[in-house]
Amino acid sequence: MNLLILYESCTGNTEFAVDVIRRTMEQDGHTCEMRRFRDSGFDGLMGFDLYCFATPVQSFAPLASVYRFIKAMPKLPGRPAFIITTAAGWPGVAHRMMASALRRKGMSVLGAHMLACPDSWPIGRRIDRHFYDHVTFPRKRSIKKLQAFAVEMVNKAYRHREGIKVKQAPFILWPTLTLPLGFFAVRGMLSRGFGKRTVNAEACTKCGICVETCPVGAVSLNGNDGLPVFSNDCIGCWACFNNCPERAILSSACRPEHYYHGLDG
Repeated sequence: MNLLILYESCTGNTEFAVDVIRRTMEQDGHTCEMRRFRDSGFDGLMGFDLYCFATPVQSFAPLASVYRFIKAMPKLPGRPAFIITTAAGWPGVAHRMMASALRRKGMSVLGAHMLACPDSWPIGRRIDRHFYDHVTFPRKRSIKKLQAFAVEMVNKAYRHREGIKVKQAPFILWPTLTLPLGFFAVRGMLSRGFGKRTVNAEACTKCGICVETCPVGAVSLNGNDGLPVFSNDCIGCWACFNNCPERAILSSACRPEHYYHGLDG
């Protein structure tokens, strides 16, 4: 089976999850192609047997750039797909929002799965800092469940191709407490939670990692002396803060010691 994995990863959590899926699929003899949403256009979406859409959860919703991509992409009628998310504890309405958007593109959404990972939201890490000092994510059991889910999705895709009716992921957006937060997030309005953002000119090495990791291209090195500049396209994902090796990007909302530096950080 030929699988296309479309993903976005701000700190490496989601990239880790889809790499687990890729290795699992390739070990079973399937072909996988991985594309980052930011670097992908709509050309070349056809011709795959199964699609994986993967995103970090941001305020109980899919990452704003991922949701926008799905809403803008051409229809893929009848094509089977599944959803992968990474989050610190609960996907909120992320799965249903993505499933609903994919169904509007004519796709059959066979399932959705979340891999629990460390929180990449610095404000949340400040609140839960004692918890993260004692608990390690993701757990081996969770990784095995992710692998089993990927195998299940391939088996369901085979049955779907043969015309056998298979159960699909829930997609109805019920009016829950997290739904307004989800719609607020996908509109890219979470950058208001940064407080005042500044750059420590003495610490910044102008390495460009903040530019490379921004999922919407909202960071450039066009400022005075080549320092990072942030555009109004920012969606509030904190990737530039978390990935800066020198902790040179600062927020008045929290201190750099609460930034997240990835699974190996």
